[in-house]
Amino acid sequence: MGLSRAFLCILFLSGALGLTTSPTRGRLQCYTCSFAKPCYPVLTECQEDEVCGISVGTSDQKKEDIIERKGCLPRAQCPLLGHATYWSQSYALQHQCCDQDLCNAAPSRRFPSLPLTTLFLLAWGAHIFL
Repeated sequence: MGLSRAFLCILFLSGALGLTTSPTRGRLQCYTCSFAKPCYPVLTECQEDEVCGISVGTSDQKKEDIIERKGCLPRAQCPLLGHATYWSQSYALQHQCCDQDLCNAAPSRRFPSLPLTTLFLLAWGAHIFL
């Protein structure tokens, strides 16, 4: 048997017997901040079974009242709906999870930022008066 064949045979047997080592993945680094506004995110290291996430809560009383928090979430919690109480108000939570370092940096809000909204209103107002 040639050298390359012997090497392939050893490689196959070690894999079949579970002797190969797979690279271990380190713990994820995620941003964490509470429901408080504004959010000042802090870098956090997650546990082994956790991923980065953004939890968005909608008020049970006023649907336009939205809260958001970032942090590490148990992987099993990602597809589930959650519940939180913030300032004595009840919120239904949805989780948006991701599996890369610092992937929960971006806000998940669906509304344009205040500067963008102001710029749009100024442009729209100028259009009316021209």
